[in-house]
Amino acid sequence: MERLKKEILEWVKLILIAILISIIIDKFIISISIVDGESMELTLKDNDRLFINKICYLFNKPKRGDIIIFNPPIKGRNDELFVKRIIAVEGDRFCIHKNKIYINGEVLKENYIKDYKFVPRNYAYLEGVVPKGYVFVMGDNRNNSNDSRTFGYVPVKNIKGKVVTKIWPLNEIKTFSAKYPKDGNGIKD
Repeated sequence: MERLKKEILEWVKLILIAILISIIIDKFIISISIVDGESMELTLKDNDRLFINKICYLFNKPKRGDIIIFNPPIKGRNDELFVKRIIAVEGDRFCIHKNKIYINGEVLKENYIKDYKFVPRNYAYLEGVVPKGYVFVMGDNRNNSNDSRTFGYVPVKNIKGKVVTKIWPLNEIKTFSAKYPKDGNGIKD
């Protein structure tokens, strides 16, 4: 009887340790998130499941092309999570003009957007320089995205993680990386 109690106690300890480890992993290292909306189509669709790397920006700066999960800088909505693509990083000069994005004077090559003619009339021209500690983000479905064109720059401290893999639906599993030319800047030659 005593041996059975010890064995049960060991199993309970083991289960509690496993639960604690999974909570720590989910909270601080990697988690699963569900896409809610169509702002990242065709790259991500409503109800897709994603692995989010929560520690990558502790060691690296955000890069153009990264797909991120973040709290938007919108009053009353800053506890929500948005998913968007980084278009420009700190120090970049960007310009949106005639359905094209220019980064530091060069056209940004974007083979991932849903519709090339994406800029609604009120965003026909937009330019700026991304301040230190911020990024400029946009959804891939440009005509259906609430992004930096609306709410401005996103503080890097608001970034909760980088989307690394789409894990659901199973027939669409995909790993993401910033797929830009060798110079890493996404600029079309």
